[in-house]
Amino acid sequence: MSNLKDIYDEQTKIKLFVCYYQPWSFPKENIYFPIQAGKSISKYNLKIQGDNTDDNISDKNATFSEFTAWYWVWKNSKKIFPSLEYIGLSHYRRFFALNKPLEYYTLINRDYLPNMENYDTLIKQKLEKNDIILVKPAIFGISIKDFFEHYHNASDYRILKEIVHKIYPEYDESFNYYFENNNKLSLYCLFIAKYDLFNKYFEWLFPILFEAEKLIDVSNYNSYHKRSIAFLAERLLSLYVYHNKLKACYEPIYYIKKKPAKRNIIYYFLKIIKFLLPYGIVKTLKLS
Repeated sequence: MSNLKDIYDEQTKIKLFVCYYQPWSFPKENIYFPIQAGKSISKYNLKIQGDNTDDNISDKNATFSEFTAWYWVWKNSKKIFPSLEYIGLSHYRRFFALNKPLEYYTLINRDYLPNMENYDTLIKQKLEKNDIILVKPAIFGISIKDFFEHYHNASDYRILKEIVHKIYPEYDESFNYYFENNNKLSLYCLFIAKYDLFNKYFEWLFPILFEAEKLIDVSNYNSYHKRSIAFLAERLLSLYVYHNKLKACYEPIYYIKKKPAKRNIIYYFLKIIKFLLPYGIVKTLKLS
């Protein structure tokens, strides 16, 4: 990572914030700003900016996942970078591949981060003609609703639908189409946009998430499924883009992955069973 003076340059107009949970490699380009998600409840001190300062919801990380970091960025980034015009979000394992003609994503050994130079110029060029930069959509064999309900608790989806109807009834038609008649989704809540659009999106998003927090009971969920609010939020970005008719530029990503550990045949057998069974049965059989 470059020196702090460059990272905290108050005159910068573009920043891509990267959330981290555990020790990992940092990108060397100044355009990136690392932030530790869930710092207030983490066992790690990554010696980078935590999401537990100023206006924050860091202690909600077990259920909000990376959205505690994104909340911190939304509430505090302009205090650090008052000249900010363009803003983006990345994960420690996932970065936009703006300078490579990739089909969807490329797997990279965890000890190596790709060269991501020239992104400031590329971002400005792409956002001259588009409203937002998103990940190339994944295409599923079933609807977004069915896909969510297969891997998560179906009642959480129904609660989300009721919340959106209550707070933003003008989204009903778009919600029904996007979740129930569509099978394409830009994953991971990675995006880059002008700051004004970023701000408007999170002004729209977080009232939904805070209401979901009140209504979704995760007390009996395991650590993975307790992040249900984050999984729902991940899907709301594409809904927002669709409803507001935003012009999107879809880009591939680098996916930096650990080398897989050796697994025995029982592990793969359970993996197949979990994939085939609905979440409710998986939970009952304690396979999750």
